[in-house]
Amino acid sequence: MPESNEEIKKMEARIAKLDEQQKQLKAKKRVLRNRLSQQARKARTKRLIEKGALLEKLLDDHGDQIKTEQRLQQLLSTEKHYQELKQFTSTLKYQDQSTVFQHFVKDFQKY
Repeated sequence: MPESNEEIKKMEARIAKLDEQQKQLKAKKRVLRNRLSQQARKARTKRLIEKGALLEKLLDDHGDQIKTEQRLQQLLSTEKHYQELKQFTSTLKYQDQSTVFQHFVKDFQKY
């Protein structure tokens, strides 16, 4: 039995309403994604500023006479030596089986 014009109009109205809801949901989704993207950018900027400040603080002993590239190389060299020392001290154990590195970290946290 064919549907009446009234039923067809109701279905078309429902489809139009669903299309509008879909459009609104897409807009909300876009707003939320933009907000997430903005938060990620702000967090990255903050990290870069903090790392730059830390780098400047660590290498400020030499003033402006050292170029940025040389400062980065110094920092990487320091990190390499730290990792080597960490690995070595992690193998040395006290009688209680704790490592020298564990004691260092525990003592360092007091400061």
